[in-house]
Amino acid sequence: MLFPMYIDGKWHECEKKRDVYNPATGKSIGQAPMGSIAEVDRAMEAAARETSRMEEMTVFERAAMCVNIADAIAARKEEIAKVLSMEHGKPYHTEALGEVGACIGSFREAAEQIKWMTSEVIQVREKDTRVFGYRRPRGVYVVVSPWNFPIGNPTIYYLAPGLAAGNTIVWLPPMSSAAVASVYMKCFEDAKVPPGVINLVIGNAPEAKTPACAHPTAAAIAFTGSTRVGHEIMAVAKAKPALMELGGNGPVVVFPDADLNRAAAGIMTGAFSNAGQICTSTERVLVHESVADELVEIMLAGIGKYKLGDPMDKDTVMGPVHEKSVVKTFLSQVEEAVGKGAKVVHGGGIAPGFPTEHFIQPTIIDHVPIDCQLNTEETFAPIVPLIRYSDEKDLPALINMSPYGLAMAVYSKDVEKAMRFAEKMKFGHVNINAASSYWDWTFPAGGTGGKESGFGRCGGKWSIEEMSELRHVTVSYSPE
Repeated sequence: MLFPMYIDGKWHECEKKRDVYNPATGKSIGQAPMGSIAEVDRAMEAAARETSRMEEMTVFERAAMCVNIADAIAARKEEIAKVLSMEHGKPYHTEALGEVGACIGSFREAAEQIKWMTSEVIQVREKDTRVFGYRRPRGVYVVVSPWNFPIGNPTIYYLAPGLAAGNTIVWLPPMSSAAVASVYMKCFEDAKVPPGVINLVIGNAPEAKTPACAHPTAAAIAFTGSTRVGHEIMAVAKAKPALMELGGNGPVVVFPDADLNRAAAGIMTGAFSNAGQICTSTERVLVHESVADELVEIMLAGIGKYKLGDPMDKDTVMGPVHEKSVVKTFLSQVEEAVGKGAKVVHGGGIAPGFPTEHFIQPTIIDHVPIDCQLNTEETFAPIVPLIRYSDEKDLPALINMSPYGLAMAVYSKDVEKAMRFAEKMKFGHVNINAASSYWDWTFPAGGTGGKESGFGRCGGKWSIEEMSELRHVTVSYSPE
């Protein structure tokens, strides 16, 4: 089966192709084309042509378009979720269907939000002058998306709000999850979105993504992915506006007075959902030594519910990780930690008896030394590393050993204390008594200044604001 690109309202193939593999079976499910600068140019030209059409549409027309897209996604929900599960590895019943559902909801909400985004009158000193501020689309948006939520992330963060705001889009998905992106584009064709308004270009970084970000037609860039790639994109994008969500190494702080059952549930949800492949997942747990043993016991008692298995099995809760690089990083970091004295209390390796080595055991590792990569670097795998602390005054230094500032969690029954602590933390968002990965697209997500987790705010009206720009018109009246 071939999963083609979608450019200017037409399905597009090219001579160069690559196999699309199922990480659960190791078998190919089809082929995806590998586009180049020629496809990028074609998509950019089409998107640029349609910018005036999108800008001239009323917000109600764009809202209606978003509703039509949501309806088209709903009609193909099971088809999309099946390809998503096969290509990515996430469980069909517990995660893939939910990701498609989130895409439907995002387009429906964007349709409502854009209708209530207001313009403003800016006050000036001259009595016979009026300044009117307008939110206008930026133009052609280049969207480079990640593989961990192949359609959910680009839709919620960029596609739905970007189209609602009136932009045209050239979307470049990761090569490893391009098949589901191709199937997803059928929904935009079904919804009769005008040709050129949204385009899908499949290709690797040097041949497609880098030229797209550097393209003179690109008005702005939207990217979710690693900090390293984010820096590379900014280097070629130069002065273009950019919306970036980059890496995270979210700490979960467990104070001595925490509800440990609640903390354990949140920690494991954050660590094992999507097999730990979430930017805001539980990456490290800073737990007071007085309650650490009890917390470990509670997690061990509940870890059995995270059943590892075939993504298409309705009883599977956790599927394989998506890429071999995740397995390599996981094994390397566990080996380093154990070599420095950490203790694996559950899992710690590749699960036996499965068709591929992408099936990682849900893992808990205790007594992790603070100089380990499990404390300082992003792991992106189903693992709970516990770092014990004895004095709360040491927490800021422990937290800041990692350069990221995307999300974190704090567990304490003393909400006032937790609030005071959270307000001092340099993170895009801090969850109190909830998993670090808890998020809803009704509130903003993103990194914080001085950290390595990106900039700008994604989700709901926040994305719409980021993906539009304020322009003003000044009118000078004749003196009375």
